Amino acid sequence: MHCTCKTLLSSVFAAPLARSTTAIPPTFLAPALALNQTTSFSTSTRQHVRKDGNPARGVSALRRTGLKKQILSITAAELPKPVLDPSRRSQVEVDEDHGLWGFFPSDRKSMATPEEIVQHGRSWDMRELRHKDWDDLHRLWWVCVKEKNRLLTYKLERERVKNLFGQYESDKREEEIKKTMKRIKQVLTERWYTWENARQDAMQDEEINMYADLDAGEPAYLPKEEAQGEGISDALSQTNLPPPSEASRPEVRA
Repeated sequence: MHCTCKTLLSSVFAAPLARSTTAIPPTFLAPALALNQTTSFSTSTRQHVRKDGNPARGVSALRRTGLKKQILSITAAELPKPVLDPSRRSQVEVDEDHGLWGFFPSDRKSMATPEEIVQHGRSWDMRELRHKDWDDLHRLWWVCVKEKNRLLTYKLERERVKNLFGQYESDKREEEIKKTMKRIKQVLTERWYTWENARQDAMQDEEINMYADLDAGEPAYLPKEEAQGEGISDALSQTNLPPPSEASRPEVRA
């Protein structure tokens, strides 16, 4: 029997391969061959999926979805139909003296022309506003508010319709309105500081009673000169009294 290198090498490498397929694996490899892990790695409790708290989510009248278990009440009443003929429509009564007419032009049109918008005067000066009382300033302020509201309405209407003139005239008119409103605030601020300074001076003045009840007739101003004059007149009246008569004198006996 002859042995060659090929037979020797085949016998050496063939034996371990045959044993590896039939031999039992080592004990340290046993955990790796176990089943997959079923428990979670974290010890904290599992959070459930957050429920949707909006019951109206997904409700769509166009797609006919979202009704779920809701029961809709359906009657046999006919739906109202729009009246297309203007002559058959009911006439709506409008108050001719309604306050909202103040936000429209004098002829009650939806918009004023640029020629009408540009017809305005100058803004009020500070010296003119100082002569106005509180009621006049209050009325003038709300007139300016109406004008601004009207100009902003024109602006939105021009943006909606497009290709309309009057933006330049509206900006010029609004600029004069803002000047007047700013000067009204300045005049009111001046009056407040004047009143505050007078109040502080009155608190330190002894002749002024800040807590006098005017409705009850209590005087708020008590000048010292009148009080001193009353004291002097009382003293003079006492000194000018006539001397007692002889009959009124007591009899003195020795």
